[in-house]
Amino acid sequence: MSTSANRPREARTPEPHHERTDLLYAAVWLLFLLFPVAALLQSTAATGLKALGLTGLVLFAALYTVSWIRQILVPRLSPLLNAVLWSAVLLLALLLVVPASPWSLSNTAPFFVALFVFRLPLRQGLPASVVVAVLALVPALTLLPPNQLVWPLFAVLPAWLIILASRVAMERSEAHERLTRELAVSRQREEVGRDVHDILGHSLTVITVKTQLAQRLVETDPRRAVAELDDVLALSREALTDVRSTVDRMRELDLGVELVQARAALRAAGITPHLPSSVPPMDDATRSAFAWILREAVTNVVRHSGASRCRVTVTSSSLRIEDDGARARGLVPTGDAASSRSGDTGAQSPGHELREGNGIRGMRERARAAGCEVTVTRNPRGGTTVEVFLA
Repeated sequence: MSTSANRPREARTPEPHHERTDLLYAAVWLLFLLFPVAALLQSTAATGLKALGLTGLVLFAALYTVSWIRQILVPRLSPLLNAVLWSAVLLLALLLVVPASPWSLSNTAPFFVALFVFRLPLRQGLPASVVVAVLALVPALTLLPPNQLVWPLFAVLPAWLIILASRVAMERSEAHERLTRELAVSRQREEVGRDVHDILGHSLTVITVKTQLAQRLVETDPRRAVAELDDVLALSREALTDVRSTVDRMRELDLGVELVQARAALRAAGITPHLPSSVPPMDDATRSAFAWILREAVTNVVRHSGASRCRVTVTSSSLRIEDDGARARGLVPTGDAASSRSGDTGAQSPGHELREGNGIRGMRERARAAGCEVTVTRNPRGGTTVEVFLA
């Protein structure tokens, strides 16, 4: 009974933090095992059979937890068949409960309902969950007197409705997220169209006019013709820069890839890197912003810092890049550390003061779009620290 089952259903090797999250979700829902445990303890079976039944429930809990970490038992089988296979494995563990309390099987129905509802598309999970709920109630309805049916019914029907409601809510949330992404892509395309039109339309028009003018002036006024061609060259370079900037805004970077590339860049520059080997879970907007800011900050360290070491720390809500640039050069600034929310680590004046630059402005813009804030600080002992954190 885990919402993590809504992740892609193909065979995969889970990342460590995904395994921990799945384990947490499964452990929370294991509280529902209190129903079959209570039914088992209240049975009139012998103590040995009760102990056997408790062993079966413990084994069931362990297998159920593993089932959320490794959802695909046989990669060649479909998700539906894998869910059926896991159900069969879990039922084998529950066979140990049958001698002492056969109707306790009904109390484990929510686990099987969740297994099908969360792992399969709703069009498959819904009918499968109905079948599971009906089959789960058969032992209780046939073996228990009417005055003892309340617990099996309470364990199955409300849980079944809650699980289905959760799954439908997740489906609607996913649909809303897809629509939001599609709208964002549409807006981005419109923005790119406007940018390209504004950049190339204006620049190419001016370039055409100036080129025609230079062509007419070649024989009558060569010096002015050269000046016009110089303007054309400057305009073409400016337009190319603007187009590259537009393309950069369209690209999405991966933080994990950027960490690998940052390590390689620092080593190539003779700077000892101290970088994490994995990326903690975070939303896509934060991940992309952190990736761009990491690239810009490491570029500044490589080009301008003269550092011997660079350390990067990443959490789900923050990014920190620090170097020992001044110490490495033997330039230890005096006075308190300089701090700025708009300084540029790659544009430091001889007095070691931080001042505004395109790099840090770009960092702040990307951070602001992701709901983050950037702080740049100079250490009094030397070095610069760039911190990004959720606002």
